[in-house]
Amino acid sequence: MRAITLSLLLGLGCGTHSGDGVRVAESASGARTAGSAQASGTAGTAAPAAPVAPPVSLAASPRIDLDANRARWHVYDRGLVLPVAGEGLRKYDLAYRSPWREPMTVDGRRGRPAKGKAALAFPWIDGDGAATIVVHATGGGKVSVALDGKKLGGGELSRGWGEVRVDVAPGLLTGGEHVLTVEGSRAVVSAIEILEAGKAADAPCADGGWRRVSLYTELPAGAHLVAKPAATGPVRVAVTAEDGARRVVHEGAAATLPAALALPEVGDQVVRLDLEADGCARWDGAQLAVPARDVAARPAPVDNVVLVVIDTLRSDRLQAYGETRVQTPWLTAAAARGAVFLHNQSMAPSSPPSHATIHTGQIPRVHGATGDEGAIADDAPVLAAIAGGAGLYTAFVGNNDFAMTRLRGPGGWDVFETPFYRHGKDCGPMFERGVALATEAAAARRRFFLSLLPIEPHVAYRFHDGITDTYFAGPWAKPFGKRVTSAHLGRIRKMRMTDAQWQQVRALYDGEVTRVDRCLATLEEGLRAAGVLDRTAIVIASDHGEGLGERGNNTGHAYGLNRELVDTPLVIIGGVPAARVAVPSSNADIAPTVLELLGLPADARMQGRALVGDTLAPPLPRVVASEYGKSYAVRATRWHLVVGYSGKGELFDRAADPDQTSDKAGDPAAAIPLRYLRDAAGLYLAHRADWKAATWGALNDLAPGNPLAKDALLSAP
Repeated sequence: MRAITLSLLLGLGCGTHSGDGVRVAESASGARTAGSAQASGTAGTAAPAAPVAPPVSLAASPRIDLDANRARWHVYDRGLVLPVAGEGLRKYDLAYRSPWREPMTVDGRRGRPAKGKAALAFPWIDGDGAATIVVHATGGGKVSVALDGKKLGGGELSRGWGEVRVDVAPGLLTGGEHVLTVEGSRAVVSAIEILEAGKAADAPCADGGWRRVSLYTELPAGAHLVAKPAATGPVRVAVTAEDGARRVVHEGAAATLPAALALPEVGDQVVRLDLEADGCARWDGAQLAVPARDVAARPAPVDNVVLVVIDTLRSDRLQAYGETRVQTPWLTAAAARGAVFLHNQSMAPSSPPSHATIHTGQIPRVHGATGDEGAIADDAPVLAAIAGGAGLYTAFVGNNDFAMTRLRGPGGWDVFETPFYRHGKDCGPMFERGVALATEAAAARRRFFLSLLPIEPHVAYRFHDGITDTYFAGPWAKPFGKRVTSAHLGRIRKMRMTDAQWQQVRALYDGEVTRVDRCLATLEEGLRAAGVLDRTAIVIASDHGEGLGERGNNTGHAYGLNRELVDTPLVIIGGVPAARVAVPSSNADIAPTVLELLGLPADARMQGRALVGDTLAPPLPRVVASEYGKSYAVRATRWHLVVGYSGKGELFDRAADPDQTSDKAGDPAAAIPLRYLRDAAGLYLAHRADWKAATWGALNDLAPGNPLAKDALLSAP
């Protein structure tokens, strides 16, 4: 037994590549080597020179730093090691409230005690033969082990550090996800090993090495592995695709591994990247790099920002996001000259927490408005207060006082008005008032931050002549007529809705979307008339979406985290180049993005990240999260893991199944993306209150220097 502390070497250090990146040439055989291609041949015979492809220059930044991502590593010694004492535990512990306590040191070794039963979800990739589970622990008492709910046995622990071994019969551990449950009231566990049959007698690796390191990841286009492993024997680099096809990209002595190894192009698939050794190897300093790109110059900050948060707007009702019958001519044209974030996710499916996230850049449990009654924390970094502190004129005009009143005091707005909701909710008068305030600020030669909140298309969905009837010809029968209220939404759940009734309800919602588009057109016209349009960025977003019959008779919002509730638009018009950004973004990113547009630094307390840079050059893959009560979701570009109040997780392939009707969580063909998002979910559950994108990175791409890397794999047998 031993405790292993892995050294943290961020980057490759001196002598491995210059700041301009490694230049890579490709031989005719497809093998890639650093520098120029080497000729080969038999003794005394000169082989013809192989054709050499143009060198590839790798960008020094951005890169996925594998040292920084040690908390996401799955490490194998004699078998899979679950490093309970370190941060590497988090990707296996998916309980909403973790039973594992903070690490403690006993007799010079770190471990974690658990309260009651502790379940760990883990991937198995080593066949379906016999295996042995080894629990390394101290504390005395009995430890028992179960696999996928089946009790396997256990044993007694001594007061000193020892182990409990439990055999697993052939056929129980098949490829895919499994759940290991450990119970021991007095046990302090340092690590758990799951050994293949015949490996129990093998000597463990020394000096922080491993026989295999696996990382579940999305490979960016043109990805290269930049690494210099320390190993005495042969090493392999392999990539396994979602369909289970495994491709060995390199095999040979560690010294023969190219300084930059080209990895397969896999499109939008998630893969498992395996770094293996016949003996033991260290992979300190490894990175995933991409080819250097020309990056457009960052545009100058704008003078003003208008943030329009359209309440209850689904992104699939906008032509900027794909084919839809809903007509939004102004926004469709404006989005074509702006930046459209194609996979933006609402933080929560309810107005108070979501609006607070938009204006603070924090998740609900941090800013305080976790539900309808929550108040904003005294130290929340409210966007209006920051802009006002920098000398900008700040104004809010909106039709949802229920969501925004709690931000009035902390925001310190110069003007805060919610008059129109009391007089018939239409966006027209509200936008007119917003334009008047912007015009006054311009006349006073003041920069401004203006926030507008039209309530359309939130209930009540109203009929608009010449708009709504283009989506449904009638009849406008009871119980809805030409107006759907919140009371109607409550009744729908118990009704046997006909197809005509669903058409009627959806037409009324869609008509509201077209109505608000006409109000947006008046905003642009007003800013142009005030002479400030060319110095103003318009940011268009929504707090959450709206259910319109998906998942049974569900309507309204606040019932889950599926796509109809969390897929929300984010469009920036002005201050950024035209772009369609496929990397996921979050409503938590809006506040730091607004500050970036204005040329102001993001507040260090904000948890989202500024997105202007994402529109200038393709960023690396990203996973973002949503939450509401005990439910949470994590979203990658293509895959979406949604975990409900019961703790049951559903996995959806958003490319093949955009409506999220087919759960892939139990499909062996989706085991790799499921594990990828579970890795991210574990980190989110454990650290969401402290996570800050600017310093911690993304859930799938931790930043160098993040707080988790040092202790990620601290203890192993």
